[in-house]
Amino acid sequence: MADNYNNERIQLLAEGDIGSALFKLSAPAVAGMMVMAIYNVVDTFFVSLLRDTTAVAATGIVFPLFQLIGSIGLTFGMGAASVISRKLGENDYKEANRTAATALYTSLGVGIAFALVGATFIKPLLVLFGATDSILSTADLYGRVIVGGSIFQVTNMTLNNILRSEGAALHSSTGQIIGAVMNIILDPLFIFALNMGITGAAIATVISQGISTLYLASYYFRDKGAINPFKRSYFHPRVRTYRNIMNMGIPTFVRQILGSISFGIVNNAAGVYGDSSIAAVSINFRLFSLLMMALFGLAQGLQPLAGYNYGARRFDRVRQTIRIVFGVASGIGLFAGILCFIFAPAIMRVFAPQDPDVIAMGSEAMRMMALSLIPVGLVIMFGGIFQALGNGRYALILAAGQQGLFLIPLVLILPRFFGISGVFAAQPAGFVFALLVGVILFLRQSNVLKARETNMLEG
Repeated sequence: MADNYNNERIQLLAEGDIGSALFKLSAPAVAGMMVMAIYNVVDTFFVSLLRDTTAVAATGIVFPLFQLIGSIGLTFGMGAASVISRKLGENDYKEANRTAATALYTSLGVGIAFALVGATFIKPLLVLFGATDSILSTADLYGRVIVGGSIFQVTNMTLNNILRSEGAALHSSTGQIIGAVMNIILDPLFIFALNMGITGAAIATVISQGISTLYLASYYFRDKGAINPFKRSYFHPRVRTYRNIMNMGIPTFVRQILGSISFGIVNNAAGVYGDSSIAAVSINFRLFSLLMMALFGLAQGLQPLAGYNYGARRFDRVRQTIRIVFGVASGIGLFAGILCFIFAPAIMRVFAPQDPDVIAMGSEAMRMMALSLIPVGLVIMFGGIFQALGNGRYALILAAGQQGLFLIPLVLILPRFFGISGVFAAQPAGFVFALLVGVILFLRQSNVLKARETNMLEG
């Protein structure tokens, strides 16, 4: 039964209708990635019911740390997934298993180290990410638990991407959904019923992620996969294996690290205008993370499909996959942008009904971001394409450009001329500049794809 299921998944990558295959791979991935974002939004929503602007702002201060934790799992998971999908296309199951095991066990070790170090130095980290004196004690209560339980998030993200690399997107997304449902159930229990406040929100998140991780791991414990990253016999750390993983994982790591740093800089810049401005930024980051994580899910769905066919030298299928994801990402960006621009004040009232300043500033920030959502989608697709095709250098340039070369300078410069509006404008402007870079890199990548296809036909 397992062999038949594995053959069906490989057949989907190799011969399935591109549109249908992309939907089957992306829909669960989109749901799973949105669920990861929902963890943050759910916490913010239930914490907002405390009617405490400082508590809402505290969740925003911890958000960059949450992103930083996720970057570890994404680095190993997405790096390994790109290698695994291409190796499966080449029928090299031994290297696919070796890559999966190396990524999983290494991420476990790094996650444990991060939890210990992060929990020990939590206060300096929170100050670095923009905690004011009035926010620090509240953020410490929330952040210490989140960071201390980070091993579950790291393992979750790694397993999540390994599962998707072999086409098991449904199981992956089911695990994420289970975690989100548990978080929705446990948040009010710990925050209100047990009267634990913002600390309860953090505990609920960690427990939910632990349950989700166990469900993801059960797929391999039941020996249902085409590969099995838990088999210790496959774990032979080698420089070549790490190099292959990091070649694709480093762009993700750079994007996430720079994203965390830039969020911290944004928090610091917003903090000049008071806790309400930090709360407004926090709510917007959480809400737009829903859309961005959905787009990352689409990018994850294209990776096994494009990567497998690139390894199998089915370049026509690669190009068709790329055309479809560009259209879908642009459509999502247009639709979401219109909704966010029109309903920004109403959305902000849900999360901060007690503070008109948060509503006003948050609405301005949301409308600025809404104008850039088509570039956001295309930039994310460019990164996913480069990683799927094994071009870590282009993926790294794009990631470093959007979060580092553009966003960080913009958030330091624009507020000097436009005040708090400059803080809000920095991220959307960064994506517009990144789009220009992405177009140039994609055109070069397309030429490489054409050259490989020509060589194959002539050979």
